[in-house]
Amino acid sequence: MHKDNLPLRVDPFRFADQSLSLSGVLLIKDMPRLCSSLSSDEGDVKVDLIFGVDEEGLRYLKGHMTTCLILECQRCLESFRYEIINNFMLGIVRTEKEADRLPERYDPLLVSDLSLVLNDMVEEELIVSLPIVAMHEIDQCKAKQSFEILSSDAIVEKENPFKVIESLRSKRSSK
Repeated sequence: MHKDNLPLRVDPFRFADQSLSLSGVLLIKDMPRLCSSLSSDEGDVKVDLIFGVDEEGLRYLKGHMTTCLILECQRCLESFRYEIINNFMLGIVRTEKEADRLPERYDPLLVSDLSLVLNDMVEEELIVSLPIVAMHEIDQCKAKQSFEILSSDAIVEKENPFKVIESLRSKRSSK
């Protein structure tokens, strides 16, 4: 499916009440906040969304997304591919108070104006799925050699900078 298959905006409350599902593809380049953390804006995100109402009468959005992003390794500064396969379960709420009452199984999806921009919601889920510090696996990183050198060197005990003061004190006390 292509991006055109997903609507720009939906009424998540109506979609949940009608138990509707959506599937499609969103382009990474249309997610500017995410792109600021990437090496490249190429690629897309495959998205499956299921809206519904649970046994407690709570509206939810169950989602699954897969993508492969291009990140910059913070050790060697080379680009690498980072795969994200993410499942999420969001409780659709109108207020912070409703969000506070959601069961633990739901993350809150605050929708105050009855309209949800799908691209923004998917972008948020991708941003929270990024690693705190983007790095290759150690065996694939070009900076690996410098880590091997550091780890193979014997730990050299540094001279205490206060040792001079200690020696001066001991000379004074011996007088």
